[in-house]
Amino acid sequence: MRRLKMPGKVFISCGQREGREKEIANRVAKLLGNDFNLTPYLAFEIQSLDDIMAITKQLSSSDYFIFIDFLRDIKNSKQDLPISLFTHQELALAHHLGFGENIIALRERGVPEREGFIWYVQSNPEFFGRNNDDELIEILKRKIKDKCWTSEFSRHLVINNPKLTDPFFYTDHTGRYYQRVWEVRVDNRRSDIAAVDTVCILDKIENNGELIEPHDRTYLKWSGQKGYRQTILSNDYGKLAIFAINAEKPGIFLNSLQDITPRRAIIDADGDYKLGYKLFSQGLPLVEFQVKVKYRWVPPSKIKWPLKTTAMIVW
Repeated sequence: MRRLKMPGKVFISCGQREGREKEIANRVAKLLGNDFNLTPYLAFEIQSLDDIMAITKQLSSSDYFIFIDFLRDIKNSKQDLPISLFTHQELALAHHLGFGENIIALRERGVPEREGFIWYVQSNPEFFGRNNDDELIEILKRKIKDKCWTSEFSRHLVINNPKLTDPFFYTDHTGRYYQRVWEVRVDNRRSDIAAVDTVCILDKIENNGELIEPHDRTYLKWSGQKGYRQTILSNDYGKLAIFAINAEKPGIFLNSLQDITPRRAIIDADGDYKLGYKLFSQGLPLVEFQVKVKYRWVPPSKIKWPLKTTAMIVW
């Protein structure tokens, strides 16, 4: 499955006119990927509300934002603005979403000073010469280096590939189980904010294209601590138990806050599954991720540990 969210994603907001504007946008995208190992996102061909909502989602999932304000010639056209209104709306939304210092704003000389949203949300754009695209690129290179943009940073919590624990006895409010747990590491790569009260639920299950509503949508357990919430300090991490395999009976189980006894398996048949999760903490964007699971039950009499299961992050 295609990855939907990686650290170091850059939303490029600029005009979409054929010719120069699109050419520069593509040139900026190549610069980000080739010179800085960042992941660019360009939004072209906006035609419907669905397109706008898709772009809003892409902006929300981005880590950095580049705003390029081109001067447009309106003397011989029906357009009444010398700028792209849509890019200014994206800039305002980026500020609303909390990009903060992770914005680079560039304006072409000649753009009217009080035109657009930029004077309400950002008062210090850097200017480049009229029709001087090479200067634009050089300024952008310098500012990315000065701001230390990196492919390792994310405004979001970052999920790392799951690992299987050794067998252990686990006890909670529903009983005691001999189990192995698949854990993911959750990184907070922000230096300015802690991920307060981070919680996670299993949101959906998919099997052969069919969606299955999980009967347990309560918070999942954080490994190595009591409770189902965790505050992850800046530049720190926590480990989340995304599902468990018990020795006593077949099935995939959750170590969760659900208080039904005995605990029921969320999956009880062999097969290939995709488990979709939602991860949330105060002050940070919602993160959705998927885990691809290949589950095969092996009777306890045949091997020491009754399971043959693999898991990997597929986003």
